[in-house]
Amino acid sequence: MNHKQKLASLVLFFSILMTATPTFAADNVLVTGTKNMLNDVLKWLLILIPATAAVAISYQNWLKKSTEEPAEIAAKSKLIKKYMVAAVIGECSAAIVKLVLSYYGVNADI
Repeated sequence: MNHKQKLASLVLFFSILMTATPTFAADNVLVTGTKNMLNDVLKWLLILIPATAAVAISYQNWLKKSTEEPAEIAAKSKLIKKYMVAAVIGECSAAIVKLVLSYYGVNADI
């Protein structure tokens, strides 16, 4: 390649580069479907976690009322505290995932 051909190819390259128009495409169906699925799953988790924790805590309280041994009462009280902590951790982790998903454009409609 001589000097004129290199210069012509360089000018052609930069002219094509400057006149290139950006194209916009729609979101991938797989990506939007996954976002919608995660949004729905997290919505259900945010509903089910406190409901199941309430049922488990009330069941343990019922068992605690029916027993008379202090060791079993203490064990049931510890189990109730564990259920409460697990419910709080589950709600907070689901909220953190919702926050991260909202950063990527998934609506956080709780």
